[in-house]
Amino acid sequence: QHALALNRMSPHTWAILGNCFSLQKEHDTALKFLKRAIQLAPEFAYAHTLCGHEYAANEDFEKALGAYRRAILLDDRHYNAWYGLGSIYFRQEKYDLAEFHLARALQINGGSSPLQCYLGMALHEKALHDSQRPERALAVLERAISLDP
Repeated sequence: QHALALNRMSPHTWAILGNCFSLQKEHDTALKFLKRAIQLAPEFAYAHTLCGHEYAANEDFEKALGAYRRAILLDDRHYNAWYGLGSIYFRQEKYDLAEFHLARALQINGGSSPLQCYLGMALHEKALHDSQRPERALAVLERAISLDP
C-alpha cells in the first residue's frame, strides 16, 4: 500500500509489489502486478523477466519461455532472461539449449558464480546423457568456486 501511495503510475512500483508477492509464493498475484507494470511500460524488460520467473514457478514453461524471449527482444544484454531460458531448458532436459542460453548469460555477466554453477550442471547432465566424461563441467564448477570461495 505504501508503494502504491508513492506512485501508482510507475511500472517499478508494480514490479516491486510483484516481487513481494513472489517472495510469499503467491505467484498468480505476483503475475497480476507484473502484468500491470508491463501495461504501464511495455519496454520494461525486467518486468517481462520477472513474469517469466513467475510462470516458471507455476510450471507454465511455454508462457515462461515467451516472457523471457520478450525481455531479450527488448534488451539482449538482460542476462537474467538468458538465465531463465537456460533454466527452463535444463528442467526440460534439453541440455544443448540450456548450455547455449546459460553461456550467453555468462558472456554478459561472467563474474556470476551462480551462473557458472548452472552452466556446470547443464554440462554435467549433457556429458552423462552423451556418455562422455564431465571434464568441461568440472572446469566450469571449479571456476565458480574460484569466483566465490
